[in-house]
Amino acid sequence: MTKLVTPQGNIRYEEIGHGPAIVFLHSALADHRQWHVQVEELCHEYRCITYDLLGYGSSGNAPDHYDPADTLIALLNHVKLTTATLVGSSLGGSISIHAAVRYPKRITAIILAGTGLFGFRPESNAPEPTVYGEYEAALERHDVDRLVDLAEEIWLFGITGNRQHVTEVNRELFRTMYREFLGNHWNGPDYQEMDDTEALASLNVPAYVILGENDTAFGVAVADYLEHTLPRATIFHMPDSAHFPNLSKPQEVNQLLLQWLKKR
Repeated sequence: MTKLVTPQGNIRYEEIGHGPAIVFLHSALADHRQWHVQVEELCHEYRCITYDLLGYGSSGNAPDHYDPADTLIALLNHVKLTTATLVGSSLGGSISIHAAVRYPKRITAIILAGTGLFGFRPESNAPEPTVYGEYEAALERHDVDRLVDLAEEIWLFGITGNRQHVTEVNRELFRTMYREFLGNHWNGPDYQEMDDTEALASLNVPAYVILGENDTAFGVAVADYLEHTLPRATIFHMPDSAHFPNLSKPQEVNQLLLQWLKKR
């Protein structure tokens, strides 16, 4: 991976391919390797860039209260890109939306899979699944083995999902990425306070939202909010997947990405 020194910290990135630029942003449970199947396919027609967010993978530690969109723009400037399409998963989706809000002239489109949204706090009276309490307890104990198992159940398979829908290869990749994160950093980045909920109604950026049918209640609420708030949002419901459609249905996600990108 190539090293880039930014004002916020040192990041590691990779790029491959030629054509319109796509930057892939990983989730809080992963690193740049999350997107390897997508990059292998799309690099034949697109310039694909992946990087480890600060505090993840081989990038440096994150400073306190920083804005991750600034690091993304520093990367675009470094590789001499005026604009790019962003593909984000979970936390990476939140950052993609935030970057489009802050730098709308630099982001041509956003593709979001199991995305979050900074500042979004849905109201819900439904009881929380007991597995969430088990996960919080494992966090307090720093029980890495239990955390990895629970993360699989909640986010990779989905509480109502089926583990048969994820290949052993992608299951092991997920477990490896999360285990390495817990072993190297433990706590995620401390971002500055951000709220993009009110800005979405005036965000004139094409958005494609992929929602796994077995995603968490929060993931479903975010996708619903985006569908009804973002002026140019299109939502696709992905069967047999949860919070990580690109790991449970990698080839199907590749086809969706290519189809949507070519329509634009």
